[in-house]
Amino acid sequence: MATVKQLTKITDIGDLKDLQKLYLKDWPSNCVGYFWLDNYLRWLHQNPSLNHLNFYTLDNDWKSDGLFILVHRYQLFFSNLSKQKTDLKIALEYLDWSGGFKVSAIHEAHHKIYKELAAELNLHMDREMNTIMYSLTCQEAEKLEDVKCPEGYYLGKVRLEHADLINDLWSARHPGSLKLIQMLITNNSNVGLYEKESGSLCAWCLRLQSGFLGALEVIQSHQRRGLGLVVAAAISKAIATDLQQDITALVNMNNIAACRVFEKLNFKLMKGEHYYWSMIKPKGGGQISWPSNE
Repeated sequence: MATVKQLTKITDIGDLKDLQKLYLKDWPSNCVGYFWLDNYLRWLHQNPSLNHLNFYTLDNDWKSDGLFILVHRYQLFFSNLSKQKTDLKIALEYLDWSGGFKVSAIHEAHHKIYKELAAELNLHMDREMNTIMYSLTCQEAEKLEDVKCPEGYYLGKVRLEHADLINDLWSARHPGSLKLIQMLITNNSNVGLYEKESGSLCAWCLRLQSGFLGALEVIQSHQRRGLGLVVAAAISKAIATDLQQDITALVNMNNIAACRVFEKLNFKLMKGEHYYWSMIKPKGGGQISWPSNE
């Protein structure tokens, strides 16, 4: 008789740190799992009472294949080292999908598992994006020459007051994403570029929970001045200097301008490394969202 498996929580911080170390294997092929864990371990260190954050595995066995599922409110990430589907699919089937999820940084091998599961559970998949991955080593990022701001601009940190603007222009914007942008501004590396005369924010880049550079944007009235290159270089150097970590970026396959930015900074295209993000709508209809009182 087959043993029934169970979805179990990983609650010990020491276990989560040991799980993270497993993802150093075959670097950088497993870097996304490493960075997800790194991000939330840092957030937990800053705020031990961080709400609605859970780490799951099957039968308390995360050691054999690094299998884990991370759920933060409606955000979902999952991974295992072997990229095989059997246990990972079983674990995902045990999740409560009724409220919907934003599923991020789905590796191409895992995407097949995810699509199978969505079809079998009759999940309503909405908005899906295929992206390519660029990478720059920590050592290369530290050596980046400072890309000088054009006359009339200066670099600084993004401030919470800019969250609405960033969210409004974010290609991955969704109900609830304003709260996510606020958390990224508060907790993660970011760079903003400001116009000296008006003090207005003209370009920016944030670091997402997956470690990827994200929300790289230049407002329309300030485009074609090389500002995207300036902020991408600045945040890359900051991450390398402050965290001693490699820099990664996901780019929509048809975003030629963003590809050029990273290629000018000598990021390497990781061939064959495709990642998806996707939305699963709540079964009762409506949209996923972040409660306004949190």
